[in-house]
Amino acid sequence: MSTLYLIRHSQASFGKADYDCLSDLGQAQSKILADHFHNLELEFDTIYSGSLLRHEQTLTAYLDNLAASGKKIPFVHKNEAFNEYDSENILKTLIPEMIREEPAFEAEVTMMFSDKRSFQMVYEKVMRKWINSANPTKSSENKPKNKPETWKTYSDRVRTGLNEIMATEDTGKKIAVYTSGGPISVCIQKALNLSDENTLQLTWQIMNASVTRLIYSGNRLALSEFNNATHLALKKDSKLITYR
Repeated sequence: MSTLYLIRHSQASFGKADYDCLSDLGQAQSKILADHFHNLELEFDTIYSGSLLRHEQTLTAYLDNLAASGKKIPFVHKNEAFNEYDSENILKTLIPEMIREEPAFEAEVTMMFSDKRSFQMVYEKVMRKWINSANPTKSSENKPKNKPETWKTYSDRVRTGLNEIMATEDTGKKIAVYTSGGPISVCIQKALNLSDENTLQLTWQIMNASVTRLIYSGNRLALSEFNNATHLALKKDSKLITYR
């Protein structure tokens, strides 16, 4: 039996021009997580990571900690299968269509970037439409140059990445996957056979720099631990608990 440690990236730069970069708080979260693994004497046999900068920066804190301790650095496999869905592209694609279908929705959209509650309400509504749309660019108007993935394409690529790990990594290994909330939720979906709607809801509960554990043997996959951020809570600073 092997253990997969699914690690959500630390806080990125939400609301900034470049989201895909850790905030100062995110850098602090990464160091706390790396120190936590060090204190547990937890050394991974293999590491996988999405290709986004926020994944790399979160992982760097752990690798720096290993190097400072004189420990062996395991090989890091970068795999785009563990990248998050492109929420910005999805929003830009679906919001105009949703406003055409429901003109009153435009008032909610107008408020979304000035009020956190409004943002979450709009975001959830758009994402629910996305997972229920076979083709999120069915309208001929306002199509982006790069069409967003469908939910099925997205979840299939995450599952492909997970299946490759389960097929290639030997039994008895400790494997880290530095990724985002969405891919973690899809992995849990596979383990628990969740609906798409419940999987999406799960995504929004996963904290930055949290750890979720799955165990597997052959094709059998089970959830062992979900969304653990005790290492942050022990610092007794509520600012360290973040979701974006």
